[in-house]
Amino acid sequence: MKTVFAHTPQQTLLAGIFLLLALLFSPQASAAPLQLGGRSAYDLAGHMELMKDPSLSLGFTDVLKAAKNGRFHPLEGNLNNGYKREACWLRFTIERNASFPAEGWLRLKPNYVNYLTLYIQTPGHDPSLASSYYIVRLGNHIPALQRPVLHPDFVVPLVLPASAPVIIYARVFSNSSISLAGNIHTTEDLRDYTNLHVILQSAFLGIALTLLVINTIFYISTRDTLFLYYSLYLLVGIIFNFAAEGVLTLLFPSIVHQVSDYLIYGGIGANILVYSEFSRKLFFSVAGSWSLRYMRFLSLLGFLTMAAVPLGFYPLIAPLAFIGTLTLVVIQLSLSVRLRAQFPGVGIFIVVAFAVSTLGYFHMLLRLMGIIPLGFLWDMNTVQFTSLFHITLISIALSRRVLIAERVLTERVQQALNIAKETEQKALALASDMTQELRKSKEMLEVAFVAERQALDQQHRFLSMLSHEYRTPLAVISGNLDLIDLQEGRGKQSGYDEELSAMHLAVDRLVDVMDVSLKRSRLTAPGLHGKFQIIAVAPFLSLQLGLMLTIWPHRTFNYTEAARNQNIVGDPQQLKIALFNLFDNAAKYSPSISVIEVESHIDQGDVVITIQNQGERFKSEEGADFFAKFTRGANSNNVAGAGVGLWLVRQIIEQHHGQVRLDSVASHIVATVRIPLADAVCELPLENSSVMPAPKNL
Repeated sequence: MKTVFAHTPQQTLLAGIFLLLALLFSPQASAAPLQLGGRSAYDLAGHMELMKDPSLSLGFTDVLKAAKNGRFHPLEGNLNNGYKREACWLRFTIERNASFPAEGWLRLKPNYVNYLTLYIQTPGHDPSLASSYYIVRLGNHIPALQRPVLHPDFVVPLVLPASAPVIIYARVFSNSSISLAGNIHTTEDLRDYTNLHVILQSAFLGIALTLLVINTIFYISTRDTLFLYYSLYLLVGIIFNFAAEGVLTLLFPSIVHQVSDYLIYGGIGANILVYSEFSRKLFFSVAGSWSLRYMRFLSLLGFLTMAAVPLGFYPLIAPLAFIGTLTLVVIQLSLSVRLRAQFPGVGIFIVVAFAVSTLGYFHMLLRLMGIIPLGFLWDMNTVQFTSLFHITLISIALSRRVLIAERVLTERVQQALNIAKETEQKALALASDMTQELRKSKEMLEVAFVAERQALDQQHRFLSMLSHEYRTPLAVISGNLDLIDLQEGRGKQSGYDEELSAMHLAVDRLVDVMDVSLKRSRLTAPGLHGKFQIIAVAPFLSLQLGLMLTIWPHRTFNYTEAARNQNIVGDPQQLKIALFNLFDNAAKYSPSISVIEVESHIDQGDVVITIQNQGERFKSEEGADFFAKFTRGANSNNVAGAGVGLWLVRQIIEQHHGQVRLDSVASHIVATVRIPLADAVCELPLENSSVMPAPKNL
């Protein structure tokens, strides 16, 4: 007979509570041991358990107690804790069967972990006792020569009995991202892996060095700073790869523990700095102002990341730098699409290069920050492979850019040559036209020169005739005046004597004019020659003023004399002509009722004679123009003259090493003559010499 028990609601509720309590208080599940069999390599991912130590104070005995109390939790995949200031304890168990060798190798990575301590159980000993474990200290702060095996990664030999499992504890702590992955290898497999690793790194470094040399040559030849920044970016990447992939451990094992942090963590900052500046230069023409400012800000952040390594705050700034870099690669990808239009034929290389680089950086940075799980081979080399792809495509693009630039430059040079040829042809045609015009101008000048010479010859003949014709009546007048003087009984009256004297002076004046002013040399030759002698200034001036009063009896001349007993050296006849012309101009170009002021004084070794009369004002720069030959003032239309008088005055005064000038002061015209005193002039070589001696200060 079969009995069926009905399930009441109360029974169902009790069964559920019992099951829940069983789940809550049952021992926690542990990761499955790693079973080693017929394969040559096994991955630790999925076989590790994790316990965190935020206080950094747990010792190994405390860890064993925690393991006994079930505080270790299974870890999916590999350790990837990000940038946290805490230690992580890992535990994994290894069991092997007869298919796997008794001697195996544990390989752990990444090699930039600062402190890694392994506690390996001695086979057959009690796993709950600390004395059952031997310690192996690893990490890049431990001298590489103290490691069990000199290898790019952390490698430890293991003895694995087939009869008992081996438990291994690992304490992981780092100033950077805390991560760890591992493999178990046979001896042959570890050797093959190491050889492959060295080959891959050598290939990467070889390609990177080749691209570095090429871009450096491009920079030297073109002086384009874009190639300089890219060369620095490649150089920083090479140095970082040397340290991050363990190549430096093989090359310099004795010092690698002292420089690894600076090369790896500082290399990350340097990479961000140079990469930002390269991006700023590359995308400058298509990026907006905010994008350019962000790139400059990221350059500063990269510099701070470098400085954070020796100063000890790298874990604080590194996440900010990585987040900033993630943003930059997104900006670069969008800008590369815009840049494609400016690089026809090579823009696609830039777009693909930055797309691949964006994937690689996203993968690495999210892994370093502990956001995505950590695999082993692929996760560790993502950036390396994508960077290799990136730098190759960028180098191709930049090389093509140089070729395009050279092609454009060649076309522009050819255009410039064509323009130069056209310009040369036009210049030759213009030069031919100008040559013809110059020939015509030369012929016209030659004709004008011949005409001028003919005019001068005619002028000379006219002056000679004029001089001859004037001399004859003047000689008759002078002779008759002499006869009148000889007649006795006449001319006893004082008035008659004054008129006769005036007539004598007028005739003498006209003779002087004929002898000096109307000679051809006065109008054509700049130099003057005469007989020089000592002249007393005061009597000489008084005599000339007396002559002027005779010629202009209705004009008033006021003479102020302050140069008594002073002498000059000069030709009296020439100086008479000069002073007469100045007095005559003052009388002709001033109102008849005005007074002509004449004054003489001594100033710094010179006799200064000023003649002042009323007249029309003129500009100061026009004063020197009146002394040019054949130049007359605007108020000279109704006054006879040829514009030679003042020119002759300047020639005579300069021949006496003096100066003459004409100034407009208020409503007056002032003529100033300066002639050196006799004691300021070198001693006369001969009396009545025809050569004017030079002043002593020359």
